Amino acid sequence: MKAMHRILPACVFVLVLVLAAAVTACSIGAGAPERYYVLDPAPTASAASAPVPAQASTLLVTPTTAAGFYDAQAIVYSQSAGTRAYYQLNNWTEPPSRRLAALLTERLRRSGAFARVTTATGGARGALVLDTQLDEIYHDAATRPGAAKITLTATLSDPAQRVVAGQRRFSASAPVPTPDAAGAVQAFDVALGPLLDDVVAWAGQTAARTHPGLQLQQRELQR
Repeated sequence: MKAMHRILPACVFVLVLVLAAAVTACSIGAGAPERYYVLDPAPTASAASAPVPAQASTLLVTPTTAAGFYDAQAIVYSQSAGTRAYYQLNNWTEPPSRRLAALLTERLRRSGAFARVTTATGGARGALVLDTQLDEIYHDAATRPGAAKITLTATLSDPAQRVVAGQRRFSASAPVPTPDAAGAVQAFDVALGPLLDDVVAWAGQTAARTHPGLQLQQRELQR
């Protein structure tokens, strides 16, 4: 019986430790909820400026693809050159590539640079096709608080002629106000606006330079 009395307090002590650990774990989990952020470019002066002269062509915007590591909802950061990692408990509401395609299509339509801007998912065919790939989007935290960096490659092609009208790589960055995921998101929003403006301006100028006859065709049809 004495041995039994010694075992019982020991068991109670172990049980108390297990319960305490469980409560602590729950407390930690409750204090660190998972967060989701919307990639939302800040307004820019270029977006409100006069549009590029309209091209008579229809522009087909294909879904933006992404390099493997960035094709995810997790927010990416780097603490040293050549390394990448995902923030824990901090994510985008959707993969950045998907969001970028929608934002770019909307900005192209507002620019008035083309007679019509549509997406590949709409089943339409365009005289010109714009393909984009998200090469990088990450918080460079090698030097705190770091900078948000975005790199995108755009290709404008003419499927009827089977030629590439132009290709260009766009890069943008913005300082991060605080060395965390929330600060990185603020900086991504600041960097993304000018990058989208550059892509829109380039697409319109490239179409005008490589397809000047499209405007003449449109004038003939309107007579």
